[in-house]
Amino acid sequence: MRGAGWRFWGLCVGAGVLSILTGCASVTHGTTQNVKIETLSPAGKLVDGARCRISNDRNDAEVRSGQTLSVRRSGENLGIECTQAGQPPARGQAISRANIGMVGNVMIGGVVGAAIDAGTGAGFNYPSWIQLTFGEVRSFDRSAQTGDQATAGMKIGTTEMEAAPAPKNAVAVVPAPAPAPPAAAPAPAAVPPPLSVARAAPAAPSPALAAPSPSAAPDARVSMDDLRGLLPAKP
Repeated sequence: MRGAGWRFWGLCVGAGVLSILTGCASVTHGTTQNVKIETLSPAGKLVDGARCRISNDRNDAEVRSGQTLSVRRSGENLGIECTQAGQPPARGQAISRANIGMVGNVMIGGVVGAAIDAGTGAGFNYPSWIQLTFGEVRSFDRSAQTGDQATAGMKIGTTEMEAAPAPKNAVAVVPAPAPAPPAAAPAPAAVPPPLSVARAAPAAPSPALAAPSPSAAPDARVSMDDLRGLLPAKP
């Protein structure tokens, strides 16, 4: 009995040491978690079949809304985006929270085990049931989840309808140029009025030729003899 008792306690101690070395959460929770993704219309109606993409530092996968996906646990938040034709995108982030296995490691001083749980991601949980709404961005916190019920999350933003991508082989249609308006006919040239033939006015009669002026009389020269002849005779 005494030997069996020692073996029992030895196994317990060994299991405890192994638990600390491997991390409590790694043993009790594992490194993966099932997460169900659902999408709702803006009116709150359930819409199944939307394409959802989830990602963190350990995951990059796709799932259809209404299905459950196994995701790797991580200390990083889980990003989610769902798209459906005719709806604006539904986006959200699931906040990573330490689970009870990680808390137990810290409380009992299992620093090594806590470090392992953090490294493998086993010490963290996401909400297990997430409902996104088209046209909204929501934040989902595990602490707000009640039991295994769906987590509606908190609205933190909105999204808009994405423009439809152009077909790869689409040929750009260049609109034909508008026809030019017909050129206006040139205005008829103004016809000048007929030239009136100006009748020449009768020429003014040329002035009569002036009569030649009488030639000047030759200068009369008076001689002394002529003057003497004008004088009275001497007695």
